Amino acid sequence: MVKGVANFSGEKLTEARLASGLRKNALADKIGVTSMAITRYESNQDRPTLNNLEAIAVALAFPVEFFTRKAWPESLGTVFWRDRVAETKSAREMTEQRMKWLCELFWTLEEELDFPEQAIPEMDLPDDVRLISPSIIEDCASELRRQWQLRSAPIRDVILSVENAGIPVAMLNIPSEKQDGFFFRSPLLKRGFIGVNVHSATAARARFDVAHELGHLVLHRKVTTEQNRDPDLHKIIEKQAHRFAGAFLFPKESFWDEVAIPSLDYFYALKKRWGMSIAAMIARASDLDMIDVEAKRRLYISMNRRDWRQSEPFDDVMEMERPRMLRRGVEALVSSGDYSHDFLEHMLSLPRNEILQLVGLSDTAMKNVGSVGYLPKSPTVVEATDLETGQVVRFPQRFRR
Repeated sequence: MVKGVANFSGEKLTEARLASGLRKNALADKIGVTSMAITRYESNQDRPTLNNLEAIAVALAFPVEFFTRKAWPESLGTVFWRDRVAETKSAREMTEQRMKWLCELFWTLEEELDFPEQAIPEMDLPDDVRLISPSIIEDCASELRRQWQLRSAPIRDVILSVENAGIPVAMLNIPSEKQDGFFFRSPLLKRGFIGVNVHSATAARARFDVAHELGHLVLHRKVTTEQNRDPDLHKIIEKQAHRFAGAFLFPKESFWDEVAIPSLDYFYALKKRWGMSIAAMIARASDLDMIDVEAKRRLYISMNRRDWRQSEPFDDVMEMERPRMLRRGVEALVSSGDYSHDFLEHMLSLPRNEILQLVGLSDTAMKNVGSVGYLPKSPTVVEATDLETGQVVRFPQRFRR
């Protein structure tokens, strides 16, 4: 019989460790055990004693209860990363754990709330991703804008438009200069999820990242994990998502009408109106054959001369868009009076800072949530687990506030 804390989950220990960016030997040193002991914990060959589990919880800054929860029951499947080569494995692993928590969070809220159905039209796309041409991408972006009633005008809030279509967006702060965004689907939840790393992003870049990940959702339903990991196909897939982002943010007809001369001065004048970076508008002009390769190169050189490559004009004044979908769900439940401000901490056993990041709220805002439009269903009973016996304890509704 395996001794130790009942209901301990090795999978949850792996999640917390990877999310913290720690190797097994580093965690072992922190709690005074061997790296082999951590390996055996994570593979469920051994269970830590309560003292060791409490030390693990302190070292990783996670509640003890987190390590007795069941892991999310599905694998992530195909995750679309911007650059698998440049991005470190550690940064990807840190984000992947938060993808699982994002699914758990959404599932928890969806048990109580009616979120909008995901409204992505079925596009007539080739089975072979390599046959998705630039003209097909332009048509897909145009059709999506038409169905979402965005017309050909600048999109005031890209994240709001995406979330109104039932696509949750999360903004994470992962210490990686190479990680821009990600997209994945959860078959269990029947949702696609978009994530953006705002560690060093500007407002314009974040808008583009959201549109880029939306491109994966629209264009790449049939792409398998194996195809996405193929270096050559990955370049094609990412190039297509880039083209889609440009077409979605700045439609071809509008671009031709407003960009009389593809110059830095024109792009400078249009940046705040369209919410696109100057560099992205140069790429858009190239996509639409308004400039050739040499003209594109000269424009980028001119950006360097003006010292615009690292920090463009207006980057310091354009306001970053923020997700609302999950935040409003939390606000609805708290405002119903049946849930306390810390109900997600009890339900998910995640650190408060992780929950706030996934929901898109500051600690102060979480304590001052207001009423919003999602209608809560009947509330569920909160459960907790006794660490030593593994017995599930149910709390009646009257004790939950």
